[in-house]
Amino acid sequence: MKKNKVIFDCDVGCDDAVALISLLLSDNVEVIAITCVRGNIPVENVVNNALKISALCHKDVPVYKGCSEPMVRNLIKGRDYNTLMERIHMEIDGKEILIHEKDFDLPLGERKAEEKHACTYLIETLMKAEEKIDICAVGPLTNLGMALRLEPKIVNHIGTIYIMGGGLYIGNRTPLAEANFYDDPEAAEIVLTSGTKCLICPIEPCEEGATYTKEDLADIKGCNNQISDFLVKELQGYIDRCNILFNTDIDSCCVYDYAAVAPLIDESVITEKRKDIVRVDISGGMADGQMVVDRRGMFNNDSKTEVIYHMDAKKLHEILLQELSQFRA
Repeated sequence: MKKNKVIFDCDVGCDDAVALISLLLSDNVEVIAITCVRGNIPVENVVNNALKISALCHKDVPVYKGCSEPMVRNLIKGRDYNTLMERIHMEIDGKEILIHEKDFDLPLGERKAEEKHACTYLIETLMKAEEKIDICAVGPLTNLGMALRLEPKIVNHIGTIYIMGGGLYIGNRTPLAEANFYDDPEAAEIVLTSGTKCLICPIEPCEEGATYTKEDLADIKGCNNQISDFLVKELQGYIDRCNILFNTDIDSCCVYDYAAVAPLIDESVITEKRKDIVRVDISGGMADGQMVVDRRGMFNNDSKTEVIYHMDAKKLHEILLQELSQFRA
């Protein structure tokens, strides 16, 4: 069976790890490269985590270091103070607590990161591609935004960009903005107005489809291999850190990025999607980074963007469990 070729663009933390593992283990997908960007953690840590996950899955995939800063947002001093931004790190007894661990407790394989910059790789690979290549973008869209600015013609060689980003009705980093779009709203706006076919998975369908409880972690643990053991440890740590950071007492977590890439593995996980006109606020004000969806029907909708509204949680969980249960070292 012919596999879809995909580039995985990421800021590898816990949910990125689940997403990457699901793609690496899939019989339907061939991950041809991993491009890294700063998001929840510094890009150097993202690169190491991507290399570790590839080695864990016994896959030899090239990893490229990309942008370490957003395109322009940091040039506006004090921009963060214009929003009610959620705190996602703190120090307790001198120890830094982050939502995502900077370094996974895994060994590095023999493969090292490539010398070429991720944006250079994206342009060169897409421009010479004989068939269209899909992209899974589950971090800030800086690498793609920069590549599109450098060479707009790459849109002709991209199949679909599967994006984890935005919120239908609410944000998580701010009242209106989701973290990936908030961290580089200019890049998100460039990608969504580039003419490329995009499939956006916002916060709400992610939480509907890819929320993992203690019972779900027990199911993963039952797959009984090194990957399932790693995922259980990471997701439990994710839950624990969120409880500390947000002063909550929950026993579940949402694996956002897995929800966003699952349609590439099996499109039937989507139960509702709509063709929408989508833009991103780049004003620097209270709505900075908000995904703006025009549902009024006042304009000719020739948008190539589709937005997921609902997902099948049972099917999402089954796909991951099936892949983990079939893995053999």
